[in-house]
Amino acid sequence: MRTLTEVKKTLPASWYYEPQQYERELDAIWYRDWICVGRLESLARDGAWFVTTIGKQKIIVTRVSDDRIVAFHNTCRHRGSELCRDDAGQFRNGRIICPYHAWTYSLQGELIATPRRLETDDFELQDYALYPVHADSWGGFIFLNLSATPATGLKSYLAEEAENLKSWPLVNMRSVRQEKMTVACNWKIFWENYSECYHCPKIHPELCRVMPVYRQGVFDPVDLPGWQPQFEGDTGVGRVGDGVRTWTRDGQTSLPVIKGLSDAEIAAGVVFTSITGSMYVVAHPDYVRSVRIVPTGPESIELVVDWLLPAGTEIGASDLERICELARLVIEQDGDVCERNQRGLRSRAHADGVLVPQEYELWRFHEHIRAKLAELAELR
Repeated sequence: MRTLTEVKKTLPASWYYEPQQYERELDAIWYRDWICVGRLESLARDGAWFVTTIGKQKIIVTRVSDDRIVAFHNTCRHRGSELCRDDAGQFRNGRIICPYHAWTYSLQGELIATPRRLETDDFELQDYALYPVHADSWGGFIFLNLSATPATGLKSYLAEEAENLKSWPLVNMRSVRQEKMTVACNWKIFWENYSECYHCPKIHPELCRVMPVYRQGVFDPVDLPGWQPQFEGDTGVGRVGDGVRTWTRDGQTSLPVIKGLSDAEIAAGVVFTSITGSMYVVAHPDYVRSVRIVPTGPESIELVVDWLLPAGTEIGASDLERICELARLVIEQDGDVCERNQRGLRSRAHADGVLVPQEYELWRFHEHIRAKLAELAELR
């Protein structure tokens, strides 16, 4: 049993809307953890770039070679002007040029020219490189870490969560559709909703038809009282229903099974990788879906959803809509209840809430938040 055995209180309600708390969480979590900002395929050639936002920080991400991505704060070392005004583009001739006074940098961030600057003996170009941001990748996803010295590398940060999807050829998969959605809720609310299925019978009847265990308000049978293994090797991990092949409205697909998956992974129909607070990846026998959570304020987020297929897979419009339809519906349903949750937390009568036994992942998440805030306080 993984369930809570005693009553636990939630985080304070004010932590979901107070601007000061939002700033503390940006400093403690979003500016110190590894955050996914996109896919390697979006940088098709050397010098391709895009600007991304983490919290209130604008970051340039660019490709300098076939296998190397670098990132910098979108800030010129001269007087702080933003360097890139558009969302994406291509640096010409391998140069990053400030649009204000034309200070010029290499793709590695080195200052290489300061046109029309009057010379002084104490000015050295090497002292004014762009402000670097740590960049790495996993499974074709680009991750950034804004900390001056990350507490751990990306591989250690992802740990066993990355292992969950080792059978899927993520590096060689491509996004065949990306959709974005704005939700008026705090980032923690959306992650909490993702972390429990107590709401599933009421909110997601269509999903429950594909995943019957969800009808009981739990993710996996092992969470139910008195659960016993039904067969050798039964771990109690939730599986799709009988006759269901994947997550679509009817549970069927015309896409081929992705090469390299085990019989157990195909039979399960779904495998999750959860990167606390910022992203989750849902892998199926025929496609993969990633969802990134991007905080845009104390009470707002943007969701970025990508549907991935192995490179070269041909898919028609109707089949593409088929793999997108159910997930889009579930996310819209989640967005609606998360906005209701956000509005309700504004009640003067509600100081905090209570967790039921199957909301054990919420308790772990809340403990994670408290620990990260405590770490930041110690550093200061």
